[in-house]
Amino acid sequence: MSIGIVMLAHTALHRAEQVARHWTKAGCPVVIHVDQVVSAKRYKIFTERLSDDPFVRFSRRHRCDWGTWGLVAASQDASELMLAEFEEVSHVYLTSGSCLPLRPVQELIDYLKARPRTDHIESATTADVPWTVGGLDEERFTMRFPFSWRRNRYLFDRFVELQRKVGYKRKIPDGLTPHMGSQWWCLTRQTLASILEDPKRKVYDRYFRHVWIPDESYFQTLARLYSNNIVSRSLTLSKFDFQGKPHIFYDDHLQLLRRSDCFVARKI
Repeated sequence: MSIGIVMLAHTALHRAEQVARHWTKAGCPVVIHVDQVVSAKRYKIFTERLSDDPFVRFSRRHRCDWGTWGLVAASQDASELMLAEFEEVSHVYLTSGSCLPLRPVQELIDYLKARPRTDHIESATTADVPWTVGGLDEERFTMRFPFSWRRNRYLFDRFVELQRKVGYKRKIPDGLTPHMGSQWWCLTRQTLASILEDPKRKVYDRYFRHVWIPDESYFQTLARLYSNNIVSRSLTLSKFDFQGKPHIFYDDHLQLLRRSDCFVARKI
């Protein structure tokens, strides 16, 4: 058994290299997706620096703007490569280039080995969560969002208003109950493969491509179709402010980090 690490990197590539080597030193293969906004020159240097590590792979690149489909596509491609290249992987853990392990890797391996059929993914319906930001609960699943909330907030808001005014609603694919949760999950090989190989994947992909912030609902929803045992929490520690922006942890957060029962922390 081993754990496969999928890493979504877009900045601080020197640190991403250090973390990747930390995982592979413990026997965990790593597939890295580098955001398409990273220049070809920087990408080439990064891949060359890790070319000596036989447990590192690089997946097809996508542009990964916040809250867009590119983050899901990047996770899909990297996960497919992980499952194809490393047959011994029993769990796949999605992380970012801003994630650092909090505890020894062997503790995580032992923890998952004792839970071979458990998927760790925060997955709750809109009725169950108090943390949705921007007043879009069910609407994030029934409207279209062609404009970026961060880069073009005016058009985003006006288009939402227009859809409300005309009563526009998209149809949710049959059999799906939308769920939401943290982007950072750890899924069993069986559950992840079932999601990626689903005969209706094209239908689901088409639908979620136009959902708001699909990286917080795609795997969270589809895992419910296949998993027999979901622990609805992330193994990655992350905290957010009232605007939904992630906290950055510093040295004065050491006591908080030590008390956490998570294995990885984001934004360190």
